[in-house]
Amino acid sequence: MLTMSSKALSAGQARTYHAREFASEQANYWSRDQQGFSEWQGRLAEQWGLEGTVGNDHFARLSEGQHPFTEEQLVRHQVSRTYEGKQGREVTSVEHRAGWDATFSAPKSVSLTALVGGDERVREAHRDSVRVALGEIEHYTQARIGNVHAPETTGKFAAATFEHDTARAVAGYAAPQLHTHAVIFNVTERENGQTRSVQSHELYASQHYGTAIYRAELATRLQKLGYEIERGKDGQPEIKGYTREYLEASSPRRQQVQDYKREQGIDGAAAGQIAAHRTRDKKELLSPEEVQRQHRELAGQFGYQADRVVAEALERTQKVQQEQTRSPAQTAQQAVTYARDHLFERDAVQDRRALYETALNRGMGEITHGQVRQEFEQRMQAGEFREAQASVRGPQITTAHMVRMERDLADAPGATAGGGHRREAALCARRVLTRVHQADARVCDAPAPERPRAAGRRPAAA
Repeated sequence: MLTMSSKALSAGQARTYHAREFASEQANYWSRDQQGFSEWQGRLAEQWGLEGTVGNDHFARLSEGQHPFTEEQLVRHQVSRTYEGKQGREVTSVEHRAGWDATFSAPKSVSLTALVGGDERVREAHRDSVRVALGEIEHYTQARIGNVHAPETTGKFAAATFEHDTARAVAGYAAPQLHTHAVIFNVTERENGQTRSVQSHELYASQHYGTAIYRAELATRLQKLGYEIERGKDGQPEIKGYTREYLEASSPRRQQVQDYKREQGIDGAAAGQIAAHRTRDKKELLSPEEVQRQHRELAGQFGYQADRVVAEALERTQKVQQEQTRSPAQTAQQAVTYARDHLFERDAVQDRRALYETALNRGMGEITHGQVRQEFEQRMQAGEFREAQASVRGPQITTAHMVRMERDLADAPGATAGGGHRREAALCARRVLTRVHQADARVCDAPAPERPRAAGRRPAAA
């Protein structure tokens, strides 16, 4: 899943995290050379010529809002200072926002398979899935214009990714946990070439969307590698073959956070981040040999399940294609239809991300984001979906059926005469028709004609 840091990282925090956390050897006990995998991502990074392993100097300059090579100041840099404010109170201003930490965490069974089971193909599947998800989130990058001006969608950012393979130690045990930190820097570029700081609202709004893409891509790749997949209780793709007892024993950090939340009576994503911060044990410097020994020792107590799961997947790889019952195109078609029917039940206009997210969750393990997008674009060209006027949040869509339904309701003879639900529904329908190109258009709560449920592709609108 994808989680975003609750607040932006300051320049100082970014430098500290880079040295102590992101690029730390102690977070990569299962890597062959203990040097964690890192790479640059994003159109802006590519434009600047940043590629391959993340360098310390380039990271530090971007943290300060500078060009990674020329050191030119790209965005206004604010230094933290303390001064006397109103009523004589001491005020400390906010330091330059360096960027945001977006973390992609593999499901526990995937971590065990990749690390304890030693299947490097699974690590590659995780990396590829992160790349796809980040690439799609990037499309929603916005520039902060300032004053009363709306943010501008640029679709460009620069991100540095760092892969880790253990969770923070609990009582001396650093559990296997494959995850990737993506530091999205606070700089983007407008169409006219001007650089601006990032308006982060749409990055946060894309968390569920990014999670859906990552999960769908990961599940599909794992099945191609011969693994059998099942949905976990939170919708994540889990590899079959592990007992609940072993998964829980391999997740002491998760249990520590959950215990704290119960004790404090708090819940939700923000509460989880608070609990994770306040329950951190002091970081211990364990040797790679000690960490791996602990992992293998725990695995032995539960019958070396990871070894068996990997061996069975290798045997099953040759049969994967033969076992496929539906084509990806057919699955994508059905998933998009389900998303359409589900989302447009009450809303006349939807964010395109919502449709992709719903379709991907519906077909997880059978389709990729690219296949869903291709199906959607074909149906857009056929007229089934229509563009609505983009809001500050980005591309919005509606359906030809929704427009027809509202038009019929608004134009019905005597629809607006008298009172009651019928009149309210007709008036609302007229408002929807005049605002169908606005992102906040919604269908009334008043009764509306029942819409047929189609199992497959709906005919294109005339």
